[in-house]
Amino acid sequence: MASGFLTLISFFTRIPVGRKITYDENNFKRALSLYTLMGAVIGILLVAVYFLFGRTYIAFLRGLVLTIGYVAITGGIHLDGAADTSDGLFSGRTGERVFEIMSDSHIGAFGVICLIVIILSQFVLFSFADMFTCFLMPVVGRACLTVSCMGKKYAKKTKGMGTTFIESMDTKTVAVNLIFLAIFVVITPYRMIFSVSCFATIAATLFISGWIEDKIGGMTGDTCGFIIETSQIIFMILVLF
Repeated sequence: MASGFLTLISFFTRIPVGRKITYDENNFKRALSLYTLMGAVIGILLVAVYFLFGRTYIAFLRGLVLTIGYVAITGGIHLDGAADTSDGLFSGRTGERVFEIMSDSHIGAFGVICLIVIILSQFVLFSFADMFTCFLMPVVGRACLTVSCMGKKYAKKTKGMGTTFIESMDTKTVAVNLIFLAIFVVITPYRMIFSVSCFATIAATLFISGWIEDKIGGMTGDTCGFIIETSQIIFMILVLF
């Protein structure tokens, strides 16, 4: 399990794990129960950044540094997926043409718009978020993704790591991830606000993932990135407003 958890960190973040990680599909599948816990690792690093700039009287400076910090920690992997998803789903195309657009290495107009909206939203929201919101944001994003993938198939004909991730999200795996989320929410001082915001965010992402499934017949690695980035923004908006 520990080896699988390090695999998650090495594949989905830029956090150094101290040694070369060899991908093993069985370890990867077992470690998916800890996917939300990986979000907590990201959250702890964001809290560290928050403390470094928490005393600055310029709120937007803190927001800028936290946004840059989040992108640096994750390597922008989910931003890339969100942009590709936007290009494909909003292109007006259907069938395999959507996947061709999503797989294109060139970014389109909708991808650019998506990145601008996400990064600006994170910048503004991080500027007014407290350390507990900063910690929970990546935890909620990853919990929402586990729920969004449950019961869905991999949409592309060509298989990849995204296939393993999406099709391994069974009820037990999702339940464990939600338990981790619940524990982290309960230990915060604003548990009622966070609980309601988490529930509403999960409901919203279920709707979004259902819409994606209607469009392309399932989920892909790119749409997983889209779910994470949008759910994190929804969560912070609900907490702050």
